[in-house]
Parts: sequence; C-alpha cells; structure tokens
Amino acid sequence: MTTAAIDIVILGRPYKVACPAGQEVALQRAAETLNERIRNFKQSGKAGSNEQIAIMLALNISHELELEKEKNHQYADAMDKRIKMLQHTIEEALANKVG
Repeated sequence: MTTAAIDIVILGRPYKVACPAGQEVALQRAAETLNERIRNFKQSGKAGSNEQIAIMLALNISHELELEKEKNHQYADAMDKRIKMLQHTIEEALANKVG
C-alpha cells in the first residue's frame, strides 16, 4: 500500500501527515471537521488550553465511535437473525413443495 504525505492544519498549526493513497480527501475532511469542532468547543466557553481541548475532543470522538460500533453490532445481529429466519422460511417452503 502506498502512502502520500499531505499537509493539514489543526488549531492553526500545520502538520505533514502520512496518508494511504486515495484517502487524502477523506483525511482533509477529517481535519476540517476537527477544526470545526474545536471552534465550537471554544465558543461554548468550555475552552481551556489547546491540550485540554484536544483531550476533551478526543474523548468525545472516542465515545461517539464506541456508540456507532455498538449500533453497528446491534444492526449486524438483527440482520443475522433476519437472514436465519428467511433461510428457515425458504427451507420450509422447499420441504413442503417436495413433500
């Protein structure tokens, strides 16, 4: 897998970041989203040092990721149950047709 070095800006500071080829736009969007969340956090009056802001946003984003993982897991479980039910229905229909 090839990587490309791209420039992003977080908290007004430039960073050169290695990025998998083809993912440059997604990484730029992620940086823009992070900057927007930083601005919103600062405007909310909860701002402290840049380090505190980074830690709080990292915690918030990690929590959101965990919630999304749980929703995805629940969805996958529901789909698995639905597929098994459909398989059972098809097997019964085929058995009744043959018998």
